[in-house]
Amino acid sequence: MIAAVLPPLEGWDSFYVIIGSSAAALTGLMFVVIALMAGDDRVPRDAAALEAFATPTIVHFCAVLLIAAFISMPHHSIASLRWCLLLTGVAGLLYATWVTVKALRQKAYVPAMEDWIFHSILPVIAYASAFISSLMIGIPSEGGLFCVAGSALLLLFIGIHNAWDSAIWMTTTKERGSISEDERQIRDVIDRWHRATKAGDLHSVLALMTDDVVFLTPGKPPMTKDGFASAFRKISEPIHQDIKEIRVSGDLAYCWSHISVTMDGKARTGPILSVFRKRDDGSWVLSRDANTMN
Repeated sequence: MIAAVLPPLEGWDSFYVIIGSSAAALTGLMFVVIALMAGDDRVPRDAAALEAFATPTIVHFCAVLLIAAFISMPHHSIASLRWCLLLTGVAGLLYATWVTVKALRQKAYVPAMEDWIFHSILPVIAYASAFISSLMIGIPSEGGLFCVAGSALLLLFIGIHNAWDSAIWMTTTKERGSISEDERQIRDVIDRWHRATKAGDLHSVLALMTDDVVFLTPGKPPMTKDGFASAFRKISEPIHQDIKEIRVSGDLAYCWSHISVTMDGKARTGPILSVFRKRDDGSWVLSRDANTMN
């Protein structure tokens, strides 16, 4: 039995030449962007974040190129073209789902709603459309071909949007210079402080502050390191801290945040301003702390 052969795809050649060549060119540009990021020590890099937000852009461009190649390939039968597009849609759906999992697991960046739309929701829609439209190939109407074209075009624009976001992120990160690394270290100090407090590990908390540290509270005299050690035992619940701003200038940095803590059974909450000092070994420790908790 001879397999049914598709009629010439008149009118589609130019369309797929345009989007296929565009996807190939943009893939090359993404390689250049990633290479520039790798060669700049000022840009923080996180493998999990790259796999969640940069790699999928390359995959979407490659999917567009693959669809264009399948459509343009000569001597296709209806069955062979349907299976090629079907496998592309299934593989894309699985990958888009896995990207969402990676985005949830990575800790380097907190995605906004726009990120979820362009990195998770729209790719799933595009690949699902490619899967469904592949089943329509061979039907007398050209609906299946139009759906395939729409899926490919959507993936192309998703990739363009995400590539532009990556370029903007890299540019703004460069403008912050080495401050980003200092901010990361300060946030790590705050995180270790909270973990040690939750575990009741006073020794670890004291190691995160200078010997001449001073704590300022409304209506009370300044508290030294020894005074903090005595008050530490009154904390009965984990500390909740929402960091609003961190600014670094040389060996000093300040952190403005909102904090909630329970001491002696009484919940206290309010803004707090912390000053950190950089040691000779490059580590950051708390030097001054002023709060208006009530």
